[in-house]
Amino acid sequence: MPKSLISHKKWRSNWIKSIQSIHHENEFERSLKILHSLQIQNNVEIRRLASSPPTPFSSWKNIPALPQKLFKTLSLLSPHESRIEFHTSGTTTGSPGIHRMRDEQIYKAVALGGCPWRNQAPFTLLSLHPDQMSAPHSSLSFMLDHWMKAYGSKYSRHYFQGSKIDAEKLWNDLPLILKKSKRPILIAGTAFSFVHLFDEWGKNRKTTLPPHTILMETGGYKGRSRELPKKELYQLIQKHFGVDDTQIWNEYGMTELLSQAYSKGHGIFYCPPWMKILIRDTNDPFTILKDNKTGGINVIDLANINSCSFIATQDLGRSFSDNSFEVLGRFDNSDIRGCNLLVG
Repeated sequence: MPKSLISHKKWRSNWIKSIQSIHHENEFERSLKILHSLQIQNNVEIRRLASSPPTPFSSWKNIPALPQKLFKTLSLLSPHESRIEFHTSGTTTGSPGIHRMRDEQIYKAVALGGCPWRNQAPFTLLSLHPDQMSAPHSSLSFMLDHWMKAYGSKYSRHYFQGSKIDAEKLWNDLPLILKKSKRPILIAGTAFSFVHLFDEWGKNRKTTLPPHTILMETGGYKGRSRELPKKELYQLIQKHFGVDDTQIWNEYGMTELLSQAYSKGHGIFYCPPWMKILIRDTNDPFTILKDNKTGGINVIDLANINSCSFIATQDLGRSFSDNSFEVLGRFDNSDIRGCNLLVG
């Protein structure tokens, strides 16, 4: 294969079409082996990683994963080749990781194709996150903007003004939206966005949203608000919006990946067909554990063609036989990142 294959726009377009049509594990394995070979050819860091196991890997499940934190120190795509880049939010003092891409084509395709509510479009998306113009390096802003453009009803909008939630505007708009919009409602934001919203509303502002409403919490406090245990945060969401716990969904994603997994309540996540989770032994990163065993979460994302498609995260979790998984927490002394911290 030519070394420059990934750089061709037509190849990238065909690649997305092929991974979005995956239905079986052997198709996933075949695609991963192709991408792994290309990434070894194109990136010295991945090439170095590929030679690190004590014995050659014999299965796609044994491909060594790149530690997530290396996105802070390595350039997996040189700046002059990239046309778009997303930054991790990191901590309030830590340095961000950077995920560079040649163009937005791939992320737009997987963001739209992986949206769990696309079959209910148009839906009313109320975002508690800045738009892409205000936060050009936020992958969450990019995703929500494109959901809004492709799937949103005319009542969809961002409720973020300057550097904070526009809580008053949302409170004033909700009665009209509930009266006029007959479409399903999706309210999406980070954990700290919901905390800020409820702090602004106070204890007495409550409403009752329709049964088809979904509240999507994308995780992450990052030192930007008081931190609440997840159970307490979800109790506040239920109290202020009049929903039950099955209406509170959760996203598992991160800037270092282009794909996301979603939990339809109760913390059990499901991946799109082009994304898989493996659980590694915490003492031996090259040993993959069986289902129902707790270990470090490795993510394989076939959409990650410009960087690395196999990443060892700093999250702890366990997988299940139906290809779902849950997140149990974080490794000790790891940076808090803007993705998903499930505790309590």
